Amino acid sequence: MRIVNLTERSYREYVHKNNLSNFGQATEYSRIITNRNKRKLFLGLLDDSDNIIAATQILITNKTNLIKEAVAPNGYIIDYNDYELVKIFTNLLKERLLKEGVTYLITNPMFKYKEYNKYNIPILNNEDSYNNLISLGYISLGYYSEFENYDIIIENNNSLIDIYNNFNRNTKRCINDALKLGITIHKGSINDIDKFYELVKKKNNHKLAFYESIMKTYHNEDNLAEIFFTKINPNDYLIRVKAIYEKIKIDNERINRKFRLAYKVTNRLLNRKMNSDRTLDKYKNILNKAIELNTLYDKDIIIGTSMIIRNNHEIYFLVDGYNEEYRYIHSTSLLKWAIIRKYYNLGYRIFNLGEIYNNYLDRTSKYYNQYKYKIGFGGNIVEYTPNLLYVINKPMFKIYQKLNHKKH
Repeated sequence: MRIVNLTERSYREYVHKNNLSNFGQATEYSRIITNRNKRKLFLGLLDDSDNIIAATQILITNKTNLIKEAVAPNGYIIDYNDYELVKIFTNLLKERLLKEGVTYLITNPMFKYKEYNKYNIPILNNEDSYNNLISLGYISLGYYSEFENYDIIIENNNSLIDIYNNFNRNTKRCINDALKLGITIHKGSINDIDKFYELVKKKNNHKLAFYESIMKTYHNEDNLAEIFFTKINPNDYLIRVKAIYEKIKIDNERINRKFRLAYKVTNRLLNRKMNSDRTLDKYKNILNKAIELNTLYDKDIIIGTSMIIRNNHEIYFLVDGYNEEYRYIHSTSLLKWAIIRKYYNLGYRIFNLGEIYNNYLDRTSKYYNQYKYKIGFGGNIVEYTPNLLYVINKPMFKIYQKLNHKKH
């Protein structure tokens, strides 16, 4: 076996046919994070018949005149369960990077370290694969942020109905309520990036230019960034809300009449009355809002958005957002379901809903609702290994450590 330089095209072709790859290992990702101080290598491990059996892209940065850092974004494209293969690849990669003058390598393997179902019950454990990496000399660096540890992922080869049935009750209710209110889904383009950004700019520290770069870079058949919007038509919205309000009002009058005439008021009847009163008040406020919107606007109003990346075998939900004024509509639940339905029918079977907070079960955390929202779609919680460091040039790495120690 031997490691060789791959052309970007041959690397891309290997990524495209490999089910172990993800959008972060695509050549587009390296363009997003590469600057003038970085250079790229595409390396492949060939077997004795010159078939590629593992690959990685490497980004090299000059930290100083003597120290060079190499990064393998999202790990290698390799079967991490095959210890001998990983061992051979690691040793040959070290030899190759030594020739490049690299001091150390940092990587974050994205294989499933552990997996839990939606009830947080363990269903998969790949600790052996992680321990094998440690035995080969990889050193844990921990996690750089509180959102690197877990993703929530839907993987389903059964049917769309099976995916929907796995949603929790609240998620289904949000989807159905949005449908009743006439929420429509629209695909946007890079020309709509400003509208998109207005709805997501508070979600993180990324600037508008970051999302523009993603749209321009992930722009081919294998890896494509797309944005979608949810909208309401003020007039149609008013008609629908008014119809729902009238129905709720009739039901409320019936329950209240039964309450007044009851010989004995049971707790069940009292709860029904209180819930009905609350629902009526809620939709009365929504109706007033709908009347106001119909007065102020004569065109569709954007209320939610989502950006996805279509990888060659998965859909990754990068970020979504909504107008706080219309938060009660829960339009992003409908939007996610519409995207899942659209791309399931086009052959996609993996839907990554994105990261969650590392201590996701902490009910006091401000991120707990984020977890509840995403897990409501019935995916599994996938845990990843920490970031790893692999020393390439031990003498130079010791010098680097001493220099860093003095700085601190």
